[in-house]
Amino acid sequence: ETPRLRLGSAAAPQARARATRPEGSMSSHYAPPAPRAGTYDSSQNPGNAQSTATPFMERTFPCGSLFGIPIKIHVLFPIYMLITALYGFSGGDPEYGGMQLLLNGPVLFGTVLVHELGHCFATWHVGGQVRQILLWPLGGLAYVGHDGDASDDLKVSIAGPLTHIPQSLVWVVLLAASNNGQVSLTLERDAFFANLCREAIVINVALFAFNLLVPAYPLDGGRIFCASLLLCGVGVSTAATVTVYVSAVLALLIIALGVYLYNVMSIFVGAWVGAKAYELYKVNQQGRLDLHPVFNKYCDGGGSNPGGGGGAQPRSADAGAGGIAGAL
Repeated sequence: ETPRLRLGSAAAPQARARATRPEGSMSSHYAPPAPRAGTYDSSQNPGNAQSTATPFMERTFPCGSLFGIPIKIHVLFPIYMLITALYGFSGGDPEYGGMQLLLNGPVLFGTVLVHELGHCFATWHVGGQVRQILLWPLGGLAYVGHDGDASDDLKVSIAGPLTHIPQSLVWVVLLAASNNGQVSLTLERDAFFANLCREAIVINVALFAFNLLVPAYPLDGGRIFCASLLLCGVGVSTAATVTVYVSAVLALLIIALGVYLYNVMSIFVGAWVGAKAYELYKVNQQGRLDLHPVFNKYCDGGGSNPGGGGGAQPRSADAGAGGIAGAL
């Protein structure tokens, strides 16, 4: 996940009044131990020459740092903000356009960033390493790594979704303060800030439920599912196989739901989940789970069996960088 991919799933929110909402202070001097293995890079095939093209997920620009963690923005994020804002204003309703701009910009940015910070703080708590946070239209990625066991993986995975509880409470307090002490999720006329708070509450509740209850890798729920299987004594390769099939089925369901609701972002999320499930399938079939960010720490050497020999070192471009904790 993190990279862990705990789609913080933050697919684009849309105002309920006009459209269907899609479903994607630690010390900066802290020096945790380096993780044992790197991140699997699907653009590389072991034994083949590395491409000189910039990987898609590395097409980013810096956006400062927080708690000593570099924050990067994918080039598609501002494009996404611009498209949703133009769509909002295209109907001739400035209030709706402003709502879309704020929801898909600062609100979404801040919500996913806090989610990813939850993963980062939990990684530090288990003695791991935090490399960076990346925000993109489908959510966020916290690039983290640690040498802990499956119980530590579970802690790191669940930490992101749990941040939506205090975030929701903050928006509830703001809603009450702006609405004469009353809290209702029903949108009202001439109540721009109150409606913004309502939408933010729904976004946080949706992300909390989606990331915890959908066990599809690379979402947080998928990582929680993986860690739970390993804690129950399931073999590494078997856990990977189960994760692949569960994720593939859920990917198809998410895509089907997106088609049914005419929700493009849901289709993208489903396609992304399916692509990541296929990557996991490939490395498992090749016996190279040591290249995968979720399972590499359980592979001693170069195979998919824990304790298996071979002594091969991970050949990832980010060897030593750790996994990705993702938020959708």
